[in-house]
Amino acid sequence: MKRFILFAAAVCAVFNLHAQSSEEIRSFDAKYMTELYRVYPIENIDKKLSPAPKGYEPFYISQLSRHGSRWHSGTSIYKKTLPLLQRAYDADELTELGKRYLLDCKMLVADAENRNGELTQTGMEQHRGIARRMVQNFPEIFAKGKACRLDCRSTIVPRCILSMAAAVSEYTRLIPNAEVRMESSEDNAYLKAYTGLNSIKDEALPLSDSLRRAYMPDTKPFMARIFKENSSVASTINANDFMYNLFLLNAIKDSAPIAGVDPNRYLFTEEEQAAVWRASNIRRYALTGPSKPYISAIIEGIKPFVRNVIECADRAIAEGDYQATLQYAHDVTIIPFVKFMGIECGNLTTDDYANVSYKWRINEVTPMATNVQMIFYRNKQNDILVKIMHNEREQIIDPTIAKPAEGVYYRWSELREYMLAKSIISRR
Repeated sequence: MKRFILFAAAVCAVFNLHAQSSEEIRSFDAKYMTELYRVYPIENIDKKLSPAPKGYEPFYISQLSRHGSRWHSGTSIYKKTLPLLQRAYDADELTELGKRYLLDCKMLVADAENRNGELTQTGMEQHRGIARRMVQNFPEIFAKGKACRLDCRSTIVPRCILSMAAAVSEYTRLIPNAEVRMESSEDNAYLKAYTGLNSIKDEALPLSDSLRRAYMPDTKPFMARIFKENSSVASTINANDFMYNLFLLNAIKDSAPIAGVDPNRYLFTEEEQAAVWRASNIRRYALTGPSKPYISAIIEGIKPFVRNVIECADRAIAEGDYQATLQYAHDVTIIPFVKFMGIECGNLTTDDYANVSYKWRINEVTPMATNVQMIFYRNKQNDILVKIMHNEREQIIDPTIAKPAEGVYYRWSELREYMLAKSIISRR
């Protein structure tokens, strides 16, 4: 049955290859080609925030962040590309463009050596900037002279720890009296949200790969630009996978920039970039996104984190001991939380893979350093309102979850009721 489902999905994909044009894809965002590796979109943040309703003042922030820009998380992508190019070069089977890319590829590989998944300087600056703007945007919370205690937590992965450390360095610079609790522990396993993904990956991984291959563009022109005609090395290569790996290899260049290296400018045509991005975006959606076949499992994995958000907020409201809870994790934590909270860019649930990219784009849902901020406000009657921000942009969430009390402000009692009811962990 599973094999039939995978086959049917791939066949449907083939018949829907042209449901979305490359021109439409390019119109989404100039940074679409960087996919999951897009650098933090600071150009899109809200420069001016909505004023708080009369009588309300911010007092607490709950934030979930993805780590900042990093190198690729493993060496496999390099091992699948550079040796093949080198073999073709040694056999005099590379075109002039292929030779040019071989040199750039060597620079990319040398720069990434021994740095698998590590945070780059770009990533550190992203989190310093987010922290700096948070202090600027909410002076009532972080005003000098006021008590300011920050509860900071991360997974045990170094790039998350360093993202947290970069942010904390900025908070303590701007708020000298801040008391900071920092923790990186397996006790924070709820931040990984892997439970749901692990339960369906044996099905989702082959499905996502079959969809990605089905949506890839014609590889012949691409291969002909790199390898000479009748290349013996090229004849041994899975061109579909090779083209995709080069796309991913190049996508990291803005997160780990190297002077003079910008392979996308000459390696792919505009149409190829758009088509490969679309294929990759569909793969990400089917594998880790809120797709119709796996939405229940994906949401199941984020429930422990949601419970943590509620517990920390309840404590801050009742005791006022912390002014912010700042947590640092991964894209697989961000993606389901964005869906859970009904944030528009990540709220799509469908099995219509041909049209996924109209409404769900990985480079918008979770670029590097993605953050979801919940800003808590109260008045003298202790009525609590919450504003939700995604990458420092105010959000109007799915109205089936909650309707604004005013503008972009929601009643915490209503949000809390929804979050609590939907985060009951299934007993299997």
